[in-house]
Amino acid sequence: MKSLLTRLLLVVSVALVPALGFQAYTEIDARRIRQQLVEDEALRLVRLLSSEQQRIAEGADQILDAISSSPAVQDSSPGECQIFLANLLHRLPRYNYATVIGLDGHTVCAPGPFDASIDLSDRLYFRLALQTAGFVIGEATIGRFSKQPAIHMAKPLTNRDGVIAGVVDVALSLDWLGHQLEHLDLPPGSAVSVRDRNGTVLARNPEGAGFVGEPMPEQMRFSLEGAGAKVVRLMNSDGRLRIMAYSPPGAEPKGLRIAVGLDPDVALAPMTQANRTGMLLIVLAGSLALVMTYVVGTHLIRRPLDRLLEVADRWRTGDLAARIGIPDDGSEFGRLGAAFDSMAAAQEARVGGEVAAREAAQIRAAHAERVQALGQLAGGIAHDFNNVLQAVAGAAVLIERRPADEMGVRRLARLALEAVERGASITRRLLAFGRRSDLRAEALDAASVLNGLREILVHTLGAAITVEVRPEAGVPPLLADKGQLETALVNLATNARDAMPVGGQLTLSTSTETVEPDGPPHPAGLGPGRYVRLTVADTGAGMDAATRERAVEPFFTTKDVGAGTGLGLPMAKGFAEQSGGALTVESSPGAGTTISLWLPVAGSVAIPAPMTEPPVAAELATGASTRRALILLVDDEDPVRELLAEDLEDAGYRVLATASGAAALALLATAETVDILITDLSMPGMDGLAVIRAAQERLPGLPAVLLTGYAGDGATLAVAGTVSGTFSLLRKPVSRGELIDRVRTLLAGAAKARSKGARMDAMSGPEAG
Repeated sequence: MKSLLTRLLLVVSVALVPALGFQAYTEIDARRIRQQLVEDEALRLVRLLSSEQQRIAEGADQILDAISSSPAVQDSSPGECQIFLANLLHRLPRYNYATVIGLDGHTVCAPGPFDASIDLSDRLYFRLALQTAGFVIGEATIGRFSKQPAIHMAKPLTNRDGVIAGVVDVALSLDWLGHQLEHLDLPPGSAVSVRDRNGTVLARNPEGAGFVGEPMPEQMRFSLEGAGAKVVRLMNSDGRLRIMAYSPPGAEPKGLRIAVGLDPDVALAPMTQANRTGMLLIVLAGSLALVMTYVVGTHLIRRPLDRLLEVADRWRTGDLAARIGIPDDGSEFGRLGAAFDSMAAAQEARVGGEVAAREAAQIRAAHAERVQALGQLAGGIAHDFNNVLQAVAGAAVLIERRPADEMGVRRLARLALEAVERGASITRRLLAFGRRSDLRAEALDAASVLNGLREILVHTLGAAITVEVRPEAGVPPLLADKGQLETALVNLATNARDAMPVGGQLTLSTSTETVEPDGPPHPAGLGPGRYVRLTVADTGAGMDAATRERAVEPFFTTKDVGAGTGLGLPMAKGFAEQSGGALTVESSPGAGTTISLWLPVAGSVAIPAPMTEPPVAAELATGASTRRALILLVDDEDPVRELLAEDLEDAGYRVLATASGAAALALLATAETVDILITDLSMPGMDGLAVIRAAQERLPGLPAVLLTGYAGDGATLAVAGTVSGTFSLLRKPVSRGELIDRVRTLLAGAAKARSKGARMDAMSGPEAG
């Protein structure tokens, strides 16, 4: 790189790197947005299809009511009932058959000849109708009378005295249902299906005839669980990503599973091609810029520079009469030529002055560019936030002026919420420049992770600590978030270093462990499946039993004040449990400490048990009575505190709200028993962490939620909102649903802990023996 022209080309190339990087970032962000658009479209279509199936179910419900209330059925007139049902099926060809069944399961009335000896009491729709005493949807069957595939819908038959006398049933034709799906206007590459509660295909588009009656694959049976529409990402057998939205049988219409699958590559192919074209144009423009730089640089830089070098060589040989001969036209080379010519006549002092002046000018130019860039960044951020504030303020003013306009107020409130989300998006994008983006679970080689950490820990822990990695051969890849896993291991290694102040050995090892479904319970509470076990063992002082039992409690630490937060082990435990694994601590005085971290093998079926929720979120059981939960809310911002209190009270909770930590602790001493604490992190006088510590000293086991809009190290310790024990962190702006769900989860955990404690007390009482 001796040539000045080569260096110029390099400078131009470096200048093009940000543009290429920005385009690459834009493409990645656009891909994420495109996938989100596909997910939203899939969810919209599945809700639309669910509404259509609900309409069909409601129509069947009305038909069953008409059959039940008809005089022919109420008067038990077989002939008239047969004619009535036959006419009904003639007018409604969507139904294959209709029957009136007695309580003993034998047919009482049908649209044509029937065998009264056939017992239908084993049919699911018959049993469900009598069990629920309401409208039910059964499962796909071949009719014993019609001999045609159908999905049966039924409800109890009530006589004039209000007594259940049997069941009325209509069989919806699967062919008719399939024709309904064929008329849907679907995006390219999409597919829709309707299945019964067992997962059997009732109708599908496209290629419906080839799938009707097929059972659901085992890996898809998760979509039969739940009570609301969801979106998941799946990989086809050909390795292509597919977005699937589904409504499980637990949602309306109950008894049917509805799904819509979209191919994001096909659905958004034009937008993808446009982004790729944009990238190609930038590459072509960069190449053209380099060519033009070479051509122009040869004429404007290389030729004058060759002349300068030629004359300089003549001066070196003593030919001081030689002159550059470049006109002094104000350009850099013109001034430089004049300076060299003057130097030959009046010595080199003037050259030094010219060089110093030029360097000063370059420094001033660089400073001006930095100031300009800072101004552009500040102006852009101010512009975005002013737009957000304008939208929120405008919506608030109009809501205040139009309180009676319910629809208008709802629309304006949605506009304000969308503006707030845009503001939150701005802060997330700004934070992304200074912090690593959130990572997702992926297949990881445990040995590679530990060996990579060893290179860091050897220099971090100091020469007195020997770090050894012992990976077991044949350990399969584990499934976890790499960034969180590394953070957890570094925290555990740092704790081990603090336990070995005079030095020692830190050993990181791996092994494989399988928990059999029919085997004894695992000591760490793991469910059936295959796991990779990571151990962090030290030769430090160890812990006694009391310290070991409290080691995973939030905020518990044996370090000096200010030397630790007491959140390292609880967050590592929360990360392991969130990932479908577990964490245990083994230690004794003088024998060191071993921390075991179990994580599921990538592709295994180990799934963490879901947390059960209380039946009523705003109520707590206290003996034989029931009362609404009491929340202590602490926030020094009046509008924020008022809005949070409104949300919590609207959800059915009682709220004590105060503006400071000191006032909150005073309320704890005078008010009735508080069930959960919600506090802001950054407050004058006493911050949120101090409030939680002081409150839990007064009320051990008190659940607490910490709210923060701060992006520093204190917030990142919470591992993006992980619930650990009785403590959880949420980042502002927090939605009402997210806050209520977190409060519900912590109250449920506290109730479960109290119930377990009560059972233990009962077992240890005088009658336990």
